[in-house]
Amino acid sequence: MSENHNKNQKIRYRSRINLNIGMIALGIILVYLFINIVLYFTTDRISYYEVVAGSNSEDLNSSYVGIALRDETVYTSKTSGYIDYYVSECSRVSKNTTLYSVDSKGSLNELLSEATSNDTKLNEENISTISDLVNQFSNDFSMMQFSDVYSFKTMLKGTVVDLVNMNKLKQLAKEKGETFSINKSSAAGVVLYRIDDYEQLKKNQLQASDFDRSNYILAQFSTGSEVENGSPIYKIVNSEEWSIAVPFTKEQAKEYKDVNGIEIKFLKDDVTTTANLEIVKGKDKNNYGIISLSKYMVRYATDRFLEIQILNHQTNGLKIPKSSLVTKNLYVIPKEYGAEGGGSDETNVDNIGFNLRKEDGDQVKNEIYYPTISYSDENNYYVSTKLFQKGDVLYSMDMKRQYTIGKTQEFVGVYSINNGYTLFVRVNILETLDEYYIVEDEKIYGLTQYDRIVLDGSQVSENQIVAQ
Repeated sequence: MSENHNKNQKIRYRSRINLNIGMIALGIILVYLFINIVLYFTTDRISYYEVVAGSNSEDLNSSYVGIALRDETVYTSKTSGYIDYYVSECSRVSKNTTLYSVDSKGSLNELLSEATSNDTKLNEENISTISDLVNQFSNDFSMMQFSDVYSFKTMLKGTVVDLVNMNKLKQLAKEKGETFSINKSSAAGVVLYRIDDYEQLKKNQLQASDFDRSNYILAQFSTGSEVENGSPIYKIVNSEEWSIAVPFTKEQAKEYKDVNGIEIKFLKDDVTTTANLEIVKGKDKNNYGIISLSKYMVRYATDRFLEIQILNHQTNGLKIPKSSLVTKNLYVIPKEYGAEGGGSDETNVDNIGFNLRKEDGDQVKNEIYYPTISYSDENNYYVSTKLFQKGDVLYSMDMKRQYTIGKTQEFVGVYSINNGYTLFVRVNILETLDEYYIVEDEKIYGLTQYDRIVLDGSQVSENQIVAQ
């Protein structure tokens, strides 16, 4: 019985534990991911900005529509009839130059045609006039505007006809004096056959409505037009000095307040020139820029409205957000207390050592300390107040002089996070834009392209470890 019992008895063994290396590795990875997820959602993250090259070119060369202000005098007809002009518009005339005639019966053109059919010779004065026109066109000609040749050809043809008619006009004036009058220029200057009521406009009378071209009315006169006694028929520009008035905002007036000389471009033909600038208050108390010129008056004499650009000098550098800028005090250390060491690379900002006195109990000893230099100029190094204690004593390398840390100077800069913690970097602002600054690209102790800086400098402090 006992033997059978022993045969039926089951013997139990402890089960062996099988370790699965893959499961362990997976578990470790899951724990690591869990910890990082928790840290991601519980840690304050700092937004950063990657420094890029930039310039103020986008804010330069603002375009304006300006009003041409000239010294202009309008003259009226003394009789009624049909007018004939004998001098081309924009020509320079002297006082008493034969300028136009008024024919009361309208038969002058027919009489001139008959008179010139028999004799069309030009005198020496006529030839001199034509020669002057050709020389002027030759001096101003550009292959980029070759089509001007055809316009000049038409104008020259008309001038020759006018000159031939002028020769006969004096003869007809004696024969038919009762039917028409010959009139001379009342003053010397540039003659124009157009009136627009802007002739008497002065800079202190300007108002915004003057720049509304939809209300602009221009009256032009030409040979054959019928005129009334007392009506305007021509005007003389009396001086080469002229100006262009442009409307300025308060910000633009402030920007140009202390600027005297500027460079402008005429968008009509891309001509650039220098000019003087004055800010005035108009009749409506708004700000206007008065751009004064002493040349190109004749070139643009027929234009009352001119599109121009004010050309400023372009500033190149690095572009940083205004929000990144912070102000910080740095310790001032005279350069005579620093010495190069720790490497010969001049771009290494940590290779300037200082002979710092250290107190260890009752013992006083000196050691060479290499702090990070935030900035330097001709006379001093500037370092973070985190790297020294106020009252620390530095010795010159020959131990003959000592300097006590304490003096500070304020700088503007940004926090660089290239190394995972905030480091103050001083910047030199070259230009201010709407949302950015253009700062100098400095290879030593400054920002360089592609540096990472804190987007909002007010969110961090120096030497703070940041999560990006």
